[in-house]
Amino acid sequence: MAKKTDKALKDLAKEVKKLRKENEKLVKGLEKTYEDQAAAHRELRNLLEEHLPVGDTGTDESEDHSSHDEDGGFVTAETAAESGDGDASEASADGQDRQEEPEVTDAAKRRAKELSVDPSDVKGTGSGGRVLVKDVEAAAGQ
Repeated sequence: MAKKTDKALKDLAKEVKKLRKENEKLVKGLEKTYEDQAAAHRELRNLLEEHLPVGDTGTDESEDHSSHDEDGGFVTAETAAESGDGDASEASADGQDRQEEPEVTDAAKRRAKELSVDPSDVKGTGSGGRVLVKDVEAAAGQ
């Protein structure tokens, strides 16, 4: 009876070892899948940033809010006049006289940093002269 028990225990130990190996393979496969999904999501996000003519989402803390009032609404010449703020006409006149820097996608900013390229020196080919990743890469000679 002891021999049967020992054999059964050895067989179980073999099965457990085999199952652990299978489990390790599955874990590695899942990790690879997660990495691939994350890379695909990053690529999709970069493509969307390049190809969609959507403005910033407001997550950039350095964003200029000078065209908004304290309630978050847009400041127009009428609302500025109503509030007694005479700077609205000056701001629009200044905006016409000076050249604004081109809009650069977040993906293009990251790529410019990687390639040590100043994105303000890059001519954008996107909607409204927007600087895209391909523009940065072209400026870097890649």
